[in-house]
Amino acid sequence: MERSLALLVHASKTPLTSLQQYLEGRGFTVYTSASWEEAERLAALVPVNRLKYVFMDVALYHTPGWKRFMRRVQASAADTVFIGFQPKFPHNVYSLLGDGEKPRTEKNAGEMSVLEPTATSMSMKFRDALKLADRYAQYDITVLITGETGAGKEVIARYIHARSARKDKPFVACNMTAITETLVQSELFGYVKGAFTGADKNKKGLIEAAEGGTLFLDEIGDLAPSIQLKLLRFLESREFYRVGEATPKTADVRILAATNKILEQAIQENRFREDLYYRLNSARIILPPLRERKEDILRLAELFIEQTCRQTRQPGKQLSQSVQAFLLEYPWPGNIRELKNAIESAVMVAEDEYITIHDLPMHLQHYATSYRETLSLQTLRRIDQAERAIIEEALQQTSGDKVKAAQLLGVSVRTLYRKLEKFSFTPGTVSPAVRTPEWKTL
Repeated sequence: MERSLALLVHASKTPLTSLQQYLEGRGFTVYTSASWEEAERLAALVPVNRLKYVFMDVALYHTPGWKRFMRRVQASAADTVFIGFQPKFPHNVYSLLGDGEKPRTEKNAGEMSVLEPTATSMSMKFRDALKLADRYAQYDITVLITGETGAGKEVIARYIHARSARKDKPFVACNMTAITETLVQSELFGYVKGAFTGADKNKKGLIEAAEGGTLFLDEIGDLAPSIQLKLLRFLESREFYRVGEATPKTADVRILAATNKILEQAIQENRFREDLYYRLNSARIILPPLRERKEDILRLAELFIEQTCRQTRQPGKQLSQSVQAFLLEYPWPGNIRELKNAIESAVMVAEDEYITIHDLPMHLQHYATSYRETLSLQTLRRIDQAERAIIEEALQQTSGDKVKAAQLLGVSVRTLYRKLEKFSFTPGTVSPAVRTPEWKTL
């Protein structure tokens, strides 16, 4: 089978050897170029329809040639994915692609930083989740972590691992949706040479890579039924078979699983095995969404600002009052992940010390504009309601005499009549207390 292609376009002098090896390990043929012109020449020489990923150095955004290159590639391969990345931090690409090949341990660069927001969380709901995590960390049991996408399920998994007896052993994370169904078995359990076309050597799976440590399986609710059965057998016996091998192997691995799906509903729809559910659900942590943890939002935002400034070597920045108010009102459907991405983007865009609404990603700016308009309408509506009530009270006190009511209100009679017309005070709608025998107009 022909290998898919990946192209790294970067102007930085930072070596990308580890990233190139990572992609090659995932089965890609990797090409590199230092400019869009060179990338175009490469694209003319290779089968563009096999080009799956183009990784673009963020320093090359909007430089001459990039739009032309994108149009050329998309015209020949509409499913090619363009991904911007910072060459100094290639581990972000590992996370984006699911970390299927690169085992991640607590010693990997930048990983301890993801524990900081957890440890400094202030909301009671999240502290309750942490208390459970601390308790479960003491026992070598399987834990199921549920919550919305981006709520911090992997953060909790790392928190448990870091406080368990396995903390000095590997922590291996795998997003099950990042691996095609046909490859899940070989990725989890490994394979032996000759097991299938292209298997030219023995390969350890994620279970063996996590020996003695913790294997975190994210999006467990998307596992195919056949793999669910094999995982259940492993959880019950700690035995597994490499693809193409008849002799079982054993592994000392703790399983932490996570999902944003409602597994109880998936069971009713025959999409998830009930026996596997009960095996995973022996200990469970339910993470609340960020919108229910408003106490955490500004604290997390400050931490992400500090991390981003440190990584990009920028001077410290602060949130303006308007941004602070907006962050607290926005519903954060993408939870912590969305907040982190928004802050990282704003830090890199902001030219001054203070981050303003205009530094936020475009979709948040649009929401902020819409939100302000909604607030303005609500405010005007409240003002109109109060004004109408005052006018009605004045008319009641003067038995409907508009001249006296205008004097009482301190406005002209003409102004009072404009207000009466605005609020639809007509003979058919005004209460008897404020009606006069004859409706006069000026």
